[in-house]
Amino acid sequence: MKQKIVIVDDHGLVRAGLRPILKDALNSECEILEADSLQATLDILEAHADTIDLVLLDLTLPDAQGLGALEKIRALYPTLPISVLSAQTDMQLIQNAYRMNVSGFIIKNAKAEILVSAVRLILSGGVYIPPEMLSTAMSPPEKGRRNKERGASGDDSQLTPRQQEVLYLITKGASNQEISDSVGATIGTVKSHVVGILRALGVHSRTQAISLVHDNPSLLGQYRQNVL
Repeated sequence: MKQKIVIVDDHGLVRAGLRPILKDALNSECEILEADSLQATLDILEAHADTIDLVLLDLTLPDAQGLGALEKIRALYPTLPISVLSAQTDMQLIQNAYRMNVSGFIIKNAKAEILVSAVRLILSGGVYIPPEMLSTAMSPPEKGRRNKERGASGDDSQLTPRQQEVLYLITKGASNQEISDSVGATIGTVKSHVVGILRALGVHSRTQAISLVHDNPSLLGQYRQNVL
């Protein structure tokens, strides 16, 4: 099944430049849709929302500036994977974007291999933030400590039972497809669960989630017994 990516940027040259990079990186196993405004994006999402795997969203559009487009799209599609694609590196902007549950923040002047790596991570269910910005944008150590405290007290309510099941399968090294087959959910739903789990735990990769579970098995709820 081809993955479907929407590139949202009002500059045609930017969209034209990204298209072959993504096609080559994903071995042409992707369908690229393009939009040059917020309204055009909403029209595409209305027609294809259930099959969209990722939206690459510029923050400077003719009909939406700053985080306005992100806020509008997120309100309508709360679980849709969205990565900001921006020339801005303002830390406050990155923090605010992350609070709105973005799956990544990619700087436009990043090398092609970094863009590809970020897109692949997001498509696999991860969350991407430039490494040099992690401490400011996400504060994972602080969030991780809070979750460890929850785990130590037996409070694992930050994850739903289905998320606990998906997290358990992640600790077993299962791919999104294997998780989909196991729980009887679509790939898109599994990706949404993975993103939600990473955000709830305050981590940005499966590896970090597994490490956190190793220290706090209670995060798995009823599945804890399977790893003890």
